[in-house]
Parts: sequence; C-alpha cells; structure tokens
Amino acid sequence: MTNDCVLAIDLGTGGPKVAIVAADGTTVAWSSRPVTTRFLDGGGAEQDPREMWAAIVAATRATFAAASPTPPIAAVTVTSQYMSIVPVDAKGMPTGPCVLWMDTRGAEHNLSLLNDESFALFVERHGLIPLPSGNDDIAHIHVLRTFHPDAYDAATAFLEPMDYITARLTGRVGATQSTMFGHLVCDNRVWGLTEYDPTLVAATGLDPDRLPPLLPMNGIVGPLTTAAANELGIAAGIPVTSGTIDSITSAIGSGALTADDASVIIGTTSVLVSHISEHRGDLFAGIFAVPSPLTGMYYVMAENGVGGRALEWAMRLFGYGDDFATATADAGTIDVGADGVHFLPWLLGSIAPSPNDDIRAAFAGLSLRHDRRHLVRAVMEGVAVNLAWLQPAVESFVGREFALVRFGGGAAQSDLWAQILADALDRPVHQLENPRVTNARGAAFLAFATLGVLAIDDVPSLLRVRAIREPNPANRDAMDSALRRLTDFHRALVNLTKS
Repeated sequence: MTNDCVLAIDLGTGGPKVAIVAADGTTVAWSSRPVTTRFLDGGGAEQDPREMWAAIVAATRATFAAASPTPPIAAVTVTSQYMSIVPVDAKGMPTGPCVLWMDTRGAEHNLSLLNDESFALFVERHGLIPLPSGNDDIAHIHVLRTFHPDAYDAATAFLEPMDYITARLTGRVGATQSTMFGHLVCDNRVWGLTEYDPTLVAATGLDPDRLPPLLPMNGIVGPLTTAAANELGIAAGIPVTSGTIDSITSAIGSGALTADDASVIIGTTSVLVSHISEHRGDLFAGIFAVPSPLTGMYYVMAENGVGGRALEWAMRLFGYGDDFATATADAGTIDVGADGVHFLPWLLGSIAPSPNDDIRAAFAGLSLRHDRRHLVRAVMEGVAVNLAWLQPAVESFVGREFALVRFGGGAAQSDLWAQILADALDRPVHQLENPRVTNARGAAFLAFATLGVLAIDDVPSLLRVRAIREPNPANRDAMDSALRRLTDFHRALVNLTKS
C-alpha cells in the first residue's frame, strides 16, 4: 500500500474530528474542536457555519502539529451529521445559520405537504416521507425561509454540512444522491443517479433552481483551493473526494459492508448499521435504505435516538462535568440492573424501531438508597437496551441474524459499555481500537478506494479489535427483564402523550 494518507474531516453535531488516516487504517494523528449549538424557542436548534469552518481549521492544524513526521496527503474528504441545512451562495460561503437535524420548527409545514397521493409517491420513489417531526431538510429550508428570510433570499443552494465543507474546500457547490437523502428529491429505486426527480421536487415544494448539482457518489469533486489550503496549513491542489453521511462512513469504518455485517455506533446518537443490495424501507419501524457510496448498495438507516449525548447530559446533571472516565468507573461499581433503576433514553423522542416524536425520557425505580452511580449505570444500560429493542427489527429488515456486532463511536472507549452492549444484544461485541475516529476512518477508506489504492472489500481485514466481549449468561435474565420494562414503559409513555 501507499505511504500516503487521507485527511478525513468528521463534522459531528458536537464539532469536528480531523484525522490523518493511512491506507491500512492506522490513525496517524487526530484532533477535535467543539461547535456551539443554540437551542431556540419553539424547537429551534442552530449552529454557525463559520464556527464550523473555524473549528475544522483549528483541528486540522492541531492534527498536523501532532503528526511527526508529517505524512504526504493524497486526498481530503468530509463526512458529517445530516438532516441539517446550510444556506450558501454560488461560491459555497454561508449566507445564514445551519438549521440542525434536531430542529422541529418546520413540522407543520411538512404536514401540509402530505396527502394520500404524495404519501404514496414519497414512499415508492424515495422511501421517506416529509417527517411530521420537522427533522428533515424540507422542513429546515422552510425554517430558513420563515425565520431567516435574508439568508434564504441570498442563498443559491441549500447544502448538508458535508457538502458545505466540501464547497469551502473546493469552491464547487454540489451534492450526491446519498447526501441529498433528506431533501426527498431523488428516485432512490435507481442507484447512482445524477439527476433529480421533477415529480418529487414538485411534491416537496422546494425551488428546483436552488438544488445543488448532483455529483457521483464516488469521485473527486475538485482540487483543494489555495485559499482553503492556506487556512488549513497544507498544500493546494490535493484532490477532495465526495462527501458522505457520517452514519454511512461509520458503517464502512467498522466493516458493516453487507447484510451479513452489523455495527453499533454510539456517538451523539445510537445507530445499528448495515448494508443491503436493494432499495426498500419500513416506514412504521423507521428503518430505511439510503443510497450508499458502496457500488450498488444501500445503507440501512436505523437511527435509535440519543445515545452518547444522554450520558453527557447525565454527567453534567450529576456533577461529573466531562469526566467520562470517572463517571463510567463509578457505574462499574454497580451491578447489572442498576439496583432496579431504569433509564428510558428518549430525550428527543424515540426513533427506530417505534418512531414517536412526542415521547420523552424518564428515570424509573428510584429510591432513597440510590445515588448518581446508579443513575449513570442506568443511562448506559438504557441506551444499550434500546438498541436491543431495535436489533430484531434490523435483522428482520436485512433478512438474517447477525453473528457478531462491531462497536465504534465514543462510547466504545468504555469496556463497561461494551460488555453491557454484549449482554443486551446477546451477541459477541468486537470493541474497535480508536473508536472515536470510526467515521473518519470510514471516510478515508472511501477516499482511498476512489483513488484506486484499496478495494472496499479489504476493509474488514484492516480493522483492529481492542477486545471481544462475550455475552455473560448470568446477566441474561436481567437484560430480558430490562427490555420488557423498556417496551412497557414506551407504551405507557405513548399513552400519556395522547392524554
């Protein structure tokens, strides 16, 4: 393999991670920086795209400072959180804020687009409908038009974050069939499209003149501009490859390339990821097939809801701050089952396998003998058990049971969480090395494949496993009981939201 590396930018909700990744999957160096989220009245959630870019510049410079010696860079690539919208001008510069995936202010607008005819059209051709929650790009473009009219009027296109950053790197505004999934304007029955479906565009109400040109899902968007190179501190002219949805790069970075493979990624959210070779979906379970950069393949989108962010929330609430090591060590002093404490992790509603926008999180089973250790343990178990609820739905969707599950994302730093996950899923869990750069590693593998340096089928052989966690039979009854309680609580809370 080449000695060249890829500079992989992973822009998550909390901020970017920037990594230098070698073709064998080795992470040479990486760094991260935070980005502020502003929560607004009425369900608003926004970030400043200029702050996103400044954080990427700072993280990139820190990453190169940490790499010694500095390796040659063969390509730059971007992956990011999705269902978020950045308005940009013709040069790719932002004209207003990024409306984040968690923003719900466009919910009523989406409902106005749905009728029997449009519902059937969206399901058949795209797979997804305009989300009644308002958590998609159609709603977020409406939010810009309503709350930021000057930004809307000045925009020539509305981009997902990975495409915005790619435009900043290259000066070329574009997107792919995959990254435009949240706009609902592509006929996803055909893989690899570079044209929009005019009937779907009309049904969304989006301005067709403000849809970015569709580029191939695997390709070079353009060379790194001199201006961007000077800010990042690297050479101009380096190829910049197509951007990607972060959940897809997490699947690739953890080896979930076919229906036989599955990975759990717990970052801000929890996802159970896989790939299949056909377009279909289960609207009622919230599981969909998204066009993937893997040729002819569709990524299985099974978003489980808030994951690592739930633990971050609990750590702040219970006085741990950002001390992940101490919080998880304290949780490890509590036995399985958290002494009867249950956490229902639906801080932003439940998604797959039972979507409900209105349901909210709760602790149950508390008594005077419990302290913050029990609550942190309950959060970790609640996130894992919620994934156990999702697992059979995904296995049914792909048509087979998974023999094992690979584990990536920030939560996979914790040996305790890896064991809890193995017990909850009743599957061996392969805890990956350097799990926080799972997305960046997947983006780098895609870039190397675009350059012809490696074959995607080689990726599983390049993964490094820190440990294999086997399910503990002694914990089976406790986990089965926890799953029954979680589903019972979900039904009860749904009834409360209806009353």
